[in-house]
Amino acid sequence: MGIVARITSRSRATGGDGTPVIPPAATQPAPTRSVVPDLLFEEVCDSRVEDIRHLLDRPHAVDATTALHRVTVFVTYKCNLRCAYCKTIARTPEDLRVRPQRAVTYDLRRFAGMLVSHGDTPIEHLHFTGGEASLLRDLPSMVRLAKDRGVRCVSLTTNGTEPPEVYERLVHAGIDEVRVSLDEAHGGVSDGAVLQPSAWTRVFATVRKLGEMRLAGHDFFLILNTVVERTTRRRVPDLVRQLLALHPDDVKLITSVDEKDDLGAFDEVRGVMAQLAGILAEYPQERFPLLRRKVETVFTSNSIGLDKVTVAATAPWRCYIPLTERTVDGQFYYPCSVYLREGGKPLGSVDEPQGVQRQKTADFVAKDDCLTDPICRQFCLHCTREFNSKANAARTCGG
Repeated sequence: MGIVARITSRSRATGGDGTPVIPPAATQPAPTRSVVPDLLFEEVCDSRVEDIRHLLDRPHAVDATTALHRVTVFVTYKCNLRCAYCKTIARTPEDLRVRPQRAVTYDLRRFAGMLVSHGDTPIEHLHFTGGEASLLRDLPSMVRLAKDRGVRCVSLTTNGTEPPEVYERLVHAGIDEVRVSLDEAHGGVSDGAVLQPSAWTRVFATVRKLGEMRLAGHDFFLILNTVVERTTRRRVPDLVRQLLALHPDDVKLITSVDEKDDLGAFDEVRGVMAQLAGILAEYPQERFPLLRRKVETVFTSNSIGLDKVTVAATAPWRCYIPLTERTVDGQFYYPCSVYLREGGKPLGSVDEPQGVQRQKTADFVAKDDCLTDPICRQFCLHCTREFNSKANAARTCGG
């Protein structure tokens, strides 16, 4: 049974006390945008370019006062699901032998040390991911610690399969955004050759609890993520309808990166796009801005990668993400999250002084040729590419 059929079946079901499994429709206007900044939105992109304008020609001028717009923390490489497209989790002993950092999971002490190492550098947004970050018992304490340190926004990506109480504690800890990923792997949890009972019951209990908390006045943003693959592309309109029936604040369609070149090459693509436009037309224009943005790009062959980048003849094309973000796991820091996921070489150890980390990231910005780097060229995300295109244009125009 596919993801749409599972959602449809579960949407009609009731719990043991006869109450609906999905949360009720909102009784008050839903927020249209998360407080967590997202580079997919043009004004966020423009603002970040302005913030680092003084570094565009002098990346090594980065210092402790330069704000980190985002710190992405891969707190664990463990996961209780085995999504086929996932390149991050630790799958085998051989995987751990080649990448020993994947054996390291954060505890509260390690996380506190990582935060302290940044000194007084402003951190606008900290995002927890993995693996499955909600497996960490210390995660609510980590959220509180980040907030106490002055991090403005804290968010999480999760598969939603832990007990609802786990997510309830995260909301009470002050998390600003929860992204629940619903994908085919929720149909069964792999343990060797044995499929454990379906995870759907658990994830719907989570979404229901989060929906109830939102309606009770808790101030956080709920996004439902799903990866679009060749096997699901024809059913995307049905999938979107069913996700919207769960009453999220927004929905994010994620292109399967290894299928990006021909994901939109199927006979029904225009009909699928027309259906998606019809679904969105049923809602006010200000609702679901993330979904509206992703509908425009999910089937576009050049939505990922740098093949279509226009390069000025007078200057190299640089990636400025390492100046404005930091991606870390338990041992290393990387140019970006994509670099980590695709097995790229880290820039250095998280134990290095922040001054060293800043200079190594500036070296990457100044010297690495992203247009020939195999990871950057093939896998750079659309939002990252657009940010860098604007930053490079601002530099070459002398702004």
